[in-house]
Amino acid sequence: MQVEVTGKTVEEAIQQALKQLGVTRDQVEIEVLESGTPGIFGIGAEPAKVRVTIKNSPSSFVRGLLTAIVQFAGWDLTVEEPVVREGEIYINMEGSDAGLIIGKRGDTLNALQLLVQSAVAKHFPQSIRVVLDVSKYRERRRAAIIQLALNAAEKARNQKRLVRLRNLTAAERRVVHMTLQSDPTVFTLSEGEGENRVVIVAPMEMRDRLLKRQRTSQRTSSQRNPSSQNKTENAAGMTS
Repeated sequence: MQVEVTGKTVEEAIQQALKQLGVTRDQVEIEVLESGTPGIFGIGAEPAKVRVTIKNSPSSFVRGLLTAIVQFAGWDLTVEEPVVREGEIYINMEGSDAGLIIGKRGDTLNALQLLVQSAVAKHFPQSIRVVLDVSKYRERRRAAIIQLALNAAEKARNQKRLVRLRNLTAAERRVVHMTLQSDPTVFTLSEGEGENRVVIVAPMEMRDRLLKRQRTSQRTSSQRNPSSQNKTENAAGMTS
């Protein structure tokens, strides 16, 4: 991503371009197109012009693209510095339009994340997961889902019964599985399709019976519709 910006001086044009892209100087390549002239007492002055290009870094690309989208949409949001983890770029936004961007159950934020993720996939060959957040919504939601999973495990363990967790997104279901996968007293799996997909948390002693029931259900579904491919989850819970 690049922009061409004019200013009274080269430095002023560079600073305007950096602000427009939402990046720092070390994240860009700068080309001076016109040095500009001050003129005499301001008469005959010509502006300087620079072309500023974001370096080929996934994190810089994500921040620059997201900043451009925010500015184009006119949202009151500031795009913060990306946090680069192994195979993942996390980037948070802050501002008065946070609620607008989150949407119902994070739907708008998820759509924006998918858009940015698709752009990254086209520009970079390596597998990179992009996580967009607003006012740390995802972090707060993740903490709530972790607590929900722990509460469900305690209930399943103490009451010796399975607990169903409904109305979770695919990402939230993965959080439940990851949270409980190291707990030797409970077992998790998902069943159902689409909006009806639920996470089951059950005592470990019910594991074999639940898996057998799921396999039977899948075989029956396949016989009715051979072209259908029902996704399954094991105790590790790595598929949503």
